[in-house]
Amino acid sequence: MDLRDRAVALYGRFSPGERERLQREIVRGGGLVARDLTRRSDAFVVGALATALIDSGALTARLRMARERGVPVLGERAFAAELAEEPAGPVATLALSTALAQTGLTRGDADTLAAFDLIVTDGDNCRFGDAATIRTAGELLAQGRSRAETVRILTRARELSPKGRHKIVLTPSGEAALQWHNGLTTLEGQGYLPLDEDHASLDDLFEAAALAEARGEPDEAARLYDMCGRADRSDAIAPFNYGNIRLAQGHHAQAALAYERALARDPRFVEARYNLAQALEAAGKTDAALIQLNRVLDADPTHADALFNLAQLRLQAGDLGTAKALYERYLALDPPADWAATARKAILYCVSQSLN
Repeated sequence: MDLRDRAVALYGRFSPGERERLQREIVRGGGLVARDLTRRSDAFVVGALATALIDSGALTARLRMARERGVPVLGERAFAAELAEEPAGPVATLALSTALAQTGLTRGDADTLAAFDLIVTDGDNCRFGDAATIRTAGELLAQGRSRAETVRILTRARELSPKGRHKIVLTPSGEAALQWHNGLTTLEGQGYLPLDEDHASLDDLFEAAALAEARGEPDEAARLYDMCGRADRSDAIAPFNYGNIRLAQGHHAQAALAYERALARDPRFVEARYNLAQALEAAGKTDAALIQLNRVLDADPTHADALFNLAQLRLQAGDLGTAKALYERYLALDPPADWAATARKAILYCVSQSLN
């Protein structure tokens, strides 16, 4: 696997020691590593123990974003296998829609199963053998299990069951078990220990921060992201997430400092630079915001939000010619209809004013 100049996001909890090993392999191959999906990501790798991020919606949102951007998603095992150049398994030739039919599962659910290496998808196809896993997942959800529990049960069954015919069932007490021709084998549930911050790993802290954010506890999430950023001085994602929380709360100075910290760690972090411009503009520092927006467009000329915001600022400054040109560049990117309508009205205003 060629990693030169490729950015890989290692998201969520990984098996013990695996994040560090994979990170070394990526860096050795000339690649870059981040803890979350960004516009620069060339691959999104999900840790095998990241199940706590499923029901909060955090993982689902990133999987959807990765699919929309065309960023490959791999589970921890699949990525390690690619790095080791292991031979590929069976080809995915079964239509995913066929496998999902009558299971109650969505395409998003299939993406989640694939992210934990429970099935393999290739475009709109999966392997024939994955149909049974998908069907079992549907049965577990129908029995009241959450999506995170379902993934943990399927993962545990894969680890414990030898080859042979079996089925995952729930016992009368609600416990998951493997059903064989000669009886049941109980699965050991995966428990969670309370988070002890003094002894927590960075994965523990980052996951706790993401879950606090999903629960609507911004101050707790900010505190934990700040701890992550202080513990790992090379990580740009933690200060970026901290800045996003402070920006949403209206603490523009704190947000700007956080984004600057993220950019000091990763100068090519486009999202951090764009959000820095937002924080500076909200703080009334228009000239500084203009500089950052221009730098965003230098790095990514198709950044639609940066184009629109820069056009707005140039319009407010009375630079109608520049504003008009920026709005036209924005429209060329085929933005959403309501934003496009706003841009067209602004262009008409620029034209009418230039004729006066």
